[in-house]
Amino acid sequence: GACGSRYRAGHSGPPQQDASGKYVCEDCKKPFDSIVALGGHRRFCDGGAWRCEWCKCTADECSGKNPGPNGPATLCGACGSRYRAGHSGPPQRDSAGKFVCDVCQKPFDSIVAL
Repeated sequence: GACGSRYRAGHSGPPQQDASGKYVCEDCKKPFDSIVALGGHRRFCDGGAWRCEWCKCTADECSGKNPGPNGPATLCGACGSRYRAGHSGPPQRDSAGKFVCDVCQKPFDSIVAL
């Protein structure tokens, strides 16, 4: 069961629960309704350490991790799409921090909108 596999993985007790009874990830502190959901999350949780090499977004801010010029899971979904389309770096930003289109120079609030 869930408890046996946790014990074999080196845990000494049940996972933490918050005041509402939800199971809490030890690394990123996200709450989950069940131990199974927590287990599925833990397989991919990096505690917030991962950042896209181009735009520096976190895993929570993007639609997934994609391969880039430096290997698998180095770019976010939006930058991965740009890389597959032939771009060699992140989009430029203007002085307000908005992403600027290479073609029309129009600014966009997010890389996804670009």
